[in-house]
Amino acid sequence: MREYIAFHQGKWWHFFMKPFYGLCVRKREGSRFSNFEVLLEEAREDFCAISSAGGIHVVCQDKNGSILYLFFEGEVWRKKVLLENKEAKVYPKHFQLLSVGGFINLFYTILHKEKHLLIHQILMAEDRPPTVVDSIRSEFPCFLAQIHSGTDITVLYEKENGIFGSRLFRWSLKAFGKFMPIHPESACMVKAFLPEPDGRVRYGAFQKIDRFYNLVYFEQNQQGDYTEPVTVNLDCFPESEPIFNREDYTLCLFWQENGGIMSSCLQNENGSWSKPVRYVLPSGVKTVLYGISDGGNMKYAYGYSNDYDVILYGTEGLDCWTVAEEKPEFRLPGYEAEAFASEMGVVTEEQDGFQKNPLMLQLQKELATLKEQLFRLRVENKSLSERMEKMEQRIHIPLAEEECIDEVLLLDE
Repeated sequence: MREYIAFHQGKWWHFFMKPFYGLCVRKREGSRFSNFEVLLEEAREDFCAISSAGGIHVVCQDKNGSILYLFFEGEVWRKKVLLENKEAKVYPKHFQLLSVGGFINLFYTILHKEKHLLIHQILMAEDRPPTVVDSIRSEFPCFLAQIHSGTDITVLYEKENGIFGSRLFRWSLKAFGKFMPIHPESACMVKAFLPEPDGRVRYGAFQKIDRFYNLVYFEQNQQGDYTEPVTVNLDCFPESEPIFNREDYTLCLFWQENGGIMSSCLQNENGSWSKPVRYVLPSGVKTVLYGISDGGNMKYAYGYSNDYDVILYGTEGLDCWTVAEEKPEFRLPGYEAEAFASEMGVVTEEQDGFQKNPLMLQLQKELATLKEQLFRLRVENKSLSERMEKMEQRIHIPLAEEECIDEVLLLDE
């Protein structure tokens, strides 16, 4: 189970699903959370939430399986339908949100003609079509996505043929590179990965031996070579979801086991890991994987909640959290979405000032366009500089053309 905590307007917002209530939220001002409020009663199953400089972004599905985008801006919530499901069928879509350069990126899966498709979409005011990344297997988690090298995104998944690998989304080109298998000779099922600033990538994976699943660790160095898998823990549950986190500057792996939380820490760079330890949790609590965001940055931690607080393991508590500096977020003016949840606040376009002054609106649009062009030029300049450095080192990185989603697919969905 996943829940999300977002820092916005000087307080923490805790988003969670509650049976018979739908998507709920409660806020923490001071040392304790307030009573929860129902944000969207029609919300079903999985969802994702992230905070940014512009507000809070939430993606979920309704009782008909349609994908909804909720955005909190100022004092009101707005809702926009991203994808209608004409079959009115609800199933897990595994939403994940990432903020890159002020733009909100959405990854999710859809079921189309008995195939699971991994989709990527940039959420902007203008209609930007989603992109099919690949056909994937549906085992949980279906995919993992992480920001790589500042603005690029690495998405990791298992193809239909059972091969684990990744594709790199180059922000400057708005395109995905070729599928690159991960440690193909190890036959590992990758469940966690962590790109490092020095170019290394760390992996946590399950390695099946007979009928047992062992948690193993390996790395990929700057030259693309892999280390041999090192066993972290024996006989894990395949449904466990390992995550990387740092505890007192030490890299650790955390995972669930029998409703509890387990951890093991890297003892040296040779790949030696400490003996796994089990955290003692109060009786009756439910272990939750929390996605915690502030200023567009997202990290994960296991923990549990009570009526007044959220207790996290392997990271600092919310009282001691160091809030990141929020980067400016680009959003075109004229963003239109229906207002909802009247108890949360309702606005119309006239009330919000979208159409009060046509001349001012036109100037705002032109200014926003110029800002977008400037931002993209800066990103492209950075990318070109990096490519020139790599060319000097005689390193060639092949790129693939972008695959666009078929409009008919969206209509069928």
